[in-house]
Amino acid sequence: MITFLGNLSKFKKSGKIIIKKKGADMKKLIFLSGIVFLFFIIGCGKKKEQELTPLNAPMEYGKIIERTMKKAKAMDSIIYLRNKINTFQLQEGRYPKSLDELIEKGYINKEEMPKPPEGMQFVYDPKTGKLEVK
Repeated sequence: MITFLGNLSKFKKSGKIIIKKKGADMKKLIFLSGIVFLFFIIGCGKKKEQELTPLNAPMEYGKIIERTMKKAKAMDSIIYLRNKINTFQLQEGRYPKSLDELIEKGYINKEEMPKPPEGMQFVYDPKTGKLEVK
């Protein structure tokens, strides 16, 4: 026989009465449901990498080589420009206000100014003299 009294329930087993709080069970159920939901959300949010197969291997290899070549070309340009920026800083006592100032002051000929790789751009900070390709 089960008798409900508010949020308490009584269980009569072999002459003993066990009183159990329903609120505690509900809190446990909500807590566990939340954890399961969290794992579900985290698992669904991860991007699955494409499996490498003999059919797509040449295409993936080509993409990697292309990215590597762009980065290498960018590094050549960055090294050249950093050298010119450092020379400017040593002679002028400050960093150039822009990369165009290197051309204006004669540190680089306009024709020698490197261009960033396709799909990338130079990002220059005149306060620190830092140059990046993004």
